[in-house]
Amino acid sequence: MLNSFGILALWAAFSGPADDAAVYADYKQAYLAGKESHRPVLVIINPGTDSDESHVEIDALRRAAHRRELLGDYVVAVIDASTPEGEKVHKLFGSPPLPRVSVIDKQQKWQIYRTSKSLSAEDWNLVLEKYRTGQSPAVAKPSCNCQNAMR
Repeated sequence: MLNSFGILALWAAFSGPADDAAVYADYKQAYLAGKESHRPVLVIINPGTDSDESHVEIDALRRAAHRRELLGDYVVAVIDASTPEGEKVHKLFGSPPLPRVSVIDKQQKWQIYRTSKSLSAEDWNLVLEKYRTGQSPAVAKPSCNCQNAMR
């Protein structure tokens, strides 16, 4: 007979750690999950697996405990640009060089970060930390039309 501590330990062992959270291969599902959970969406668009171009590997990002924790604040989508759906997503993002990393704000309205540059481990830490709240950019005030104001 298991006591309550034993049941809790078994449940924890079988439920898996938080870093095993779903990684979406479908952008629409990730978008909807982000919208529902009010979390930013980390979108990684990779070239096809048969491509010689570099790829962003989610498992490599999860190796560091700090990044695993930070990734928990995001809905993560890893898109293969060589598939028909991946091609559509790549075009949706303006067909940038691959791999492409973007962060969509928690309201799913703005790309608050985007790059096609190769990111070091430290770069990843900084990006994931900075955008983890998914705050939308501040709305810019209209610029002053100073010539009309002087008339």
